[in-house]
Amino acid sequence: MVFGVIAASLGVFFLWGLLAPRSQWRALSAWSVTNSYAHEPGGASYGWRRLLSGVGLLGIGVVAVLGAGPGVLASLPQQEVARTPIQVMWGSPDPQLVNRSVRGTTEVPEGLVEVPVVGYQDLDELDEIPTYILGLTEFELLGDSTPPGYIGLTPDEGFSGVGPADLVVNVRGPVLCIPRTAVVIETETTVQIAIYYGLPNPKPAADSEEAPPAPDHVAGCPANGSVTGSVLIPITLSEVLGDRTVETLDGTAIRKVDVPD
Repeated sequence: MVFGVIAASLGVFFLWGLLAPRSQWRALSAWSVTNSYAHEPGGASYGWRRLLSGVGLLGIGVVAVLGAGPGVLASLPQQEVARTPIQVMWGSPDPQLVNRSVRGTTEVPEGLVEVPVVGYQDLDELDEIPTYILGLTEFELLGDSTPPGYIGLTPDEGFSGVGPADLVVNVRGPVLCIPRTAVVIETETTVQIAIYYGLPNPKPAADSEEAPPAPDHVAGCPANGSVTGSVLIPITLSEVLGDRTVETLDGTAIRKVDVPD
C-alpha cells in the first residue's frame, strides 16, 4: 500500500517534468531565487529535465511490471504436466523395487519402525507380471543392493523376486534405512500387512571377533521423517488373495491400485 502511494506520487512528478518542465520549475523552484525570470533555466536544462523524468517513468514502469509479474503468471491457466502410468499408480517419484522373495511373519518385531503402506496391487488377478514392475530400478542403500538385514530372500539367478508374489505393496520409508520385516496375518476374509524398516546390521570390524552392538532403529529411522523413498515390495501369501480385503494391522483398508489400461 505504502509502496503504491510512493510510486504513484513519483509517477505524477516525473510525468509533470516530462510534459511541462518549465511549469514544474516555476512551481517548485522559482520561489528560491529573488528574480525568477533572470534565473530561469535555459532550453538545454529543460531538455535534461525531460530526459531524467522519462528515465524515472521508465524505471517505475519496470518495477511495476516486475512486481505484478508473478501475480499475473499465477492467474494464467497452468498447463498440466502429463503423468506416466507409474506416476498415476504410485505417485512421484517412481518407486524402487525390492527384488526379493518376501514371506511375512505373524509376529510384530520389536525395535523396528512401521512405515505407511499406501497401496497394493493384486498380481493374482493379472495374466502376467506387469512389464512396468520388471523395468523399475531395484532398491539400493547407498549403492548396496543387499545390505545386511534386508527383507526377504535373494531369488535364484535368472529369476525375479516378484515371480512367486501374490501382490505388491507400496510403502514410503526413510531413505537411509531398509525394509527389514513384513508382518502378514491371513484369515478367510482379510489379509493384514505391515512393513517395518530399520538400519542395516552393522558389519564387524576386520580385526575384531566381537559382534558390534545392535543399531537404534527407532532413532535412526524416524517414522515422521520428512525425506522418504517410494518402495514396491512383493508379498507371497499362503494362498491366492481372491476376494479377501487387504488391511493394515489395525483394520484400516489399504487402497487397491489397478494397472491402467
